[in-house]
Formats: sequence, C-alpha cells, structure tokens
Amino acid sequence: MSADRIVYCLERVSDYRDFERLCSALLAGTDYPGIDPLGGTGDEGRDAIIRTDASGRRIVFAYTVRGDWLTKLKSDCNRVQERQHNPNVVVFVCTEALSAADKDKAHELLAKTYGWTLDLYDLERLRVQLVGPQRHLLAQHPSIFTPPFFPQSGGQSLAESRDTILIDHVDADHALATWLSRRLTLAGYRTWCRGTAPVAGENPDDSVRKLIDLRGCQYLPVLSSASLNDALLLERCALAAAKESFVLPCSCAVAPDSRLPSRMRSVAPADFSSSWKAGLTQVLLRLSALGIRPSLEGDLGKQIALRDYLPSRVTVAKPEPVFANMFALQLPSAMLIHDLSRALKEAEREELRTRWAFAELSPDRLVSFTPHPQGCLPLRSNHHPEFSWADIAQRDSKKTEDLAKELVSRSLNLICLQKGLKYCPDREVFYFPERDDGEWSQPFRHVDGRTTRVQLTGERTRTRGDDVQTSLYQLAPKFRPQRDFDGAWNVVLNIYVRVTDAEGKPYELKEITRRRKAVTRGWWNNHFLARMLGIIQALETSVGRIEMGEGKRAVVLDTAPLSWQCPVGLDVTALSGQADLGEELAAYRTRDDEETDEADSTPAATEGSAA
Repeated sequence: MSADRIVYCLERVSDYRDFERLCSALLAGTDYPGIDPLGGTGDEGRDAIIRTDASGRRIVFAYTVRGDWLTKLKSDCNRVQERQHNPNVVVFVCTEALSAADKDKAHELLAKTYGWTLDLYDLERLRVQLVGPQRHLLAQHPSIFTPPFFPQSGGQSLAESRDTILIDHVDADHALATWLSRRLTLAGYRTWCRGTAPVAGENPDDSVRKLIDLRGCQYLPVLSSASLNDALLLERCALAAAKESFVLPCSCAVAPDSRLPSRMRSVAPADFSSSWKAGLTQVLLRLSALGIRPSLEGDLGKQIALRDYLPSRVTVAKPEPVFANMFALQLPSAMLIHDLSRALKEAEREELRTRWAFAELSPDRLVSFTPHPQGCLPLRSNHHPEFSWADIAQRDSKKTEDLAKELVSRSLNLICLQKGLKYCPDREVFYFPERDDGEWSQPFRHVDGRTTRVQLTGERTRTRGDDVQTSLYQLAPKFRPQRDFDGAWNVVLNIYVRVTDAEGKPYELKEITRRRKAVTRGWWNNHFLARMLGIIQALETSVGRIEMGEGKRAVVLDTAPLSWQCPVGLDVTALSGQADLGEELAAYRTRDDEETDEADSTPAATEGSAA
C-alpha cells in the first residue's frame, strides 16, 4: 500500500467520470483556465480542448487510469490525427508514476511522430498539485478521495475546502430548508442541508460543527419558533457567528428574538416569513455581495437538484428490437432405439461420435434422432423401434427431455467438426482455428440486413516495460439446448474465449482470466452480437439454418436470433459515455488484477499468512 493517501486513492480510481472532472478542474487551476471539458462518447480521443488560447495555440487534453498509459497515449494521438484536429499541444494525464526515461520517451514520440508538444501529468505531478495549490479539490471529489483515508461527515469530505453553503435547521423547518437547498443548487452553488444529508450512525450536531469548521463558505440557519427552542442549533449559530461575515440567518419568525446569540442579533436576516421567493432573492444578493460565486459548472447544478425529484431517464417512447443469444430449434417427434449384441468399446464409441449423434440408454442400447451409419454397430436386430419421446417422461429410467438435449448437443458437435472447428480437450470446447491463409475472418448477415465480417480468431499484444507479450485468442461456441415453459425448444449460444500463448499453448489458472480480460475489455453488446452472428452463421448448412439429418428426422436450428419488439427504446444520449467509462474501468480492473496476481506469486508469502 502506498504511504501517501493521495497516491493510494489515485492508483485505485473507480469513478472514471469523476476522474475526468478532477483532471479538468486541476488543469483549469494551472496553465489552462480556458479548458472546455468534452467527455462522453464520440470525443475522438479528446477529454477536453482549448480551441485557441491567448497565445493562439490549439490544445487537446486526454486522461487515463490505464496501466498501459503509453499505448493509450498513442491511440488517442492517432484518433486526434485521423480527425485532423491539428493541435499544437497535447496535455496527457495518467495515474502511473513515470520515470524520467518514460517522460523523455513520450515527449520524443509526440515531437517526432506528430510534431506536437506534450505536457505530461503523471501520478507525482498530480500529487504535488493536490497537496499544494489545488488541495481544495480533495473535498470536491469524494468518490476518488474516499474514507478512511479522507474521513467524511454528513456525506461530505472533511478535507479543508470552504466551498459549501451549509443549511442548518430543525425537523419542523424541513420543507423550507430542502427547498432552499435545491434552489441554490439549481443556481450552481454547492450546498449541504441537514435534512437531506446522510447522517445515519453519526451525531448530527458534531457533523454540522465539523462542516462549519472545514467546509462552509456560508452558514444559513433557518430561524423559526421551533428552531429558537433548540439549544444545540443556537450553539451552532454562536460557533458560526464567531467567523466574520459567515452567517446569513433565514428567518421565518416575525421579529428578532432575544434567544439568538448576541453576534447574530445585529445581522439582518433573509426574510422568508412572507415569501420564500423573496427570501431566496435576498440570499442570492448576499452571496453575490460576498463574492461567493456558483461553482457547479454548466448544467451540473440542475442535474443534481432535479435528481432529488426524478431518476435519470434512459428510455424513450420509441419501439426498438431486442435480440437474444437464443435460436429456435425444431426436433423430430420420434427417437430411434438401437439394441446392440454387445457393449461398444471405448475406441469404437469415440470414433462413432465423430460421425453420428447418439445417447446411451444402457451399455447395449442406444437412442438417436437419425439412423445410424451403415455397418458401424454390432446390432442384435436390424429392426429399430421408435417412440414418441415428447409423450413419455422417461425411457429406461432416463428422462426423455434430457435425452433430447444430449442428442441436440452431440448433433451440434458434429456440425462443428464438419465445419473445420477443432476440439480442445483441456477446455472441452470446439473452437475456430486459424486458417491456412491467416485469421478466421467470417462474413455474416447482420440483423439490419447488411453484409459484413467479424474476426473469430485474433492476436493481442501487451507491453510491460521492454517485455512484449503476445496472446492468441479463438472463439468457441457453447450450446445449451432448453425447452421453455410453453413447450417451445431453443438453443442458447454463449461465446467462450480460448486464450493461448504465441505457440498455441492454453494459459492456466489465473492467467486465463487476465488474458481473456485483455482480449475482451473493449467488447460490448454490439461486439458480442456481431461475434455471435458470425459464429452461428459459420456453422450454417444452408442459408438461415443448421440442419442435422434429413426429412422428418432432421434436427433444425434457425440461425436468426430470437427477437422481440420492445415498446420503449434506450436513450443513447442519456447513456453516452458508458462505453468509454466501461473501457477505462475494464482496463483499470485488468491492471489491478495483474498487480494482485503478481503480489500473490512473490516469494515473500510465508507459511501461516492470510490467504
């Protein structure tokens, strides 16, 4: 664990959106006051920009929490170059501790490759800013600088930052206090209201006192006949009144009261007794006179205030199709029984499975949907009785539904063999191998009718220092036949990612998960949909179907996924940024897993240590 609490929290960022805000706020307080945050999807490699600063420079900003910071820097620069943004300066922020050699390499890369100037903020440079001129940002980003390293009270960080308007009240004045808090938040001010703050498990009086001491830029007590009878609130008023120009009473009472602390009696309150709107206007005028400006950028204040009333709406009243990883299945109505004169030997059984789909009722009795290949079985009789399996729950003490599932699975395994897939006994899956002419690039029909291609095999490289590690991946279908409650049959298709080293040897134990995450961390629903369609269509025996057997004895699988028309759709704008966020967090988790694995494998562990 890092000895420095700021470093420790930055190394373990889990809220990437707040990290973007932290970076933009920090840079705005340095040499880039005109920074314009972008964020979300479609940022084209830019998290923020300055289109033209005072000296005429175009500046692009990019941030990352990924361990492979140099790869991310190259990727962002390539996207910026492709989009012809033509910056003069690239400001890059990462959470890695970089050596002098790392920094020299990055500066040289941008100068030689792109002709741009690099301004690089690494972990130590961020720390220096956050312990010095930008230390107020620690309190403003509690999702990064979290307890227990940065204690909180009443839901607010206790890192010193006098940026919050504190609204104090008793329960009887809850309505006015919360209304005032939301209206000030809508105006762009940071507020804390005792009535809505998470103070469970705390002493509310202690919480307010701590916030008065460390966080408040203005203290607004709501004064009423009820609050004037509360000794603790009056004590807090006296504490706050000791600070010059710090208290602005919000009065619901008709006249001044002798119970008020002496320092507050001469302070004219904002009058809410006749009109809340008039009282709010007086509060805003006082804040402006004190030079207390709104600190929530853009529409953030409105979003925070409205979130108290309405949840984020991510749907629109527009129908859209929903696709499942399920495919309709048609089964024969009868199963054939094959009585043997002797049990099959293991070698005979394994060879027969490469040509025919069957299940065993007993060592000398087999069952199938399709007739057996000629001359392959030691038969007791050439007569093969059949039975309507759907009408019989069991046959020879085995559930007929389980027999049907096994026959479907073995039929699909045969199709995989016929289409050139290879069997991995270690993982017990059939996978798409590399072709003689390179990777398996599969053409397929997308759900919207267009024809495109998708990679079913590929390669990933990972650079750690001077070590370049290459991994290969091959996709493998895992089929699960099932019957729905209405009696309809379908097959669920899941995608297994087989990962190997450059020589084709599968990884083992924790290395499997690490390598698979490195391969799939940028794959989202649309990517998996394309790969699912590529896999199922690669196994087609004719357009739109996979058919095993002939005529009435055929097992037929449709290759169009089951879909439904949903009456509402997703609001892409409301969900924008989730892909970028997920990619960053996936990269972070991969890095964190790798660090954990490396720690687990070090020889420092001793007998008796905690697992």
